[in-house]
Amino acid sequence: AALALPAAASAAPRSTPVVAINDFKYGPATITIAAGQTVRFVNHDGEAHTVTATGGGFDSGGLDTGDSWTYRFPKAGRYAYFCTLHPWMKGTIIVTPSGGNS
Repeated sequence: AALALPAAASAAPRSTPVVAINDFKYGPATITIAAGQTVRFVNHDGEAHTVTATGGGFDSGGLDTGDSWTYRFPKAGRYAYFCTLHPWMKGTIIVTPSGGNS
C-alpha cells in the first residue's frame, strides 16, 4: 500500500532546489539533484534573463525582475545552461539517477 501513496505523503519528500539569479550570475552556479526533481529559477536582477540549455532542450524565455520558472529534469546527465541575453552567465545542473528500478 505504501507504493500507492502520493509523492507528498512519502517518508522523504524532496524540496525543490532554487537557483537565484543575482548580479548577472546563477547561484549556485552548479547544483546536483536526483532524476525527476524540479529546479526553480528566480530572477532577482533588475534586468531580464533566460535559462536556456546549451545545445537546446529547455528554455525559460525572458524572465523579468521577480519572475520565476521551474523545470523538471527527468533523466540523469549533465545539463549546461546560459542566459541568451548575457551569454557569459552560465550554470550547470548535475542530475544523478533517482535510485529507483532503473
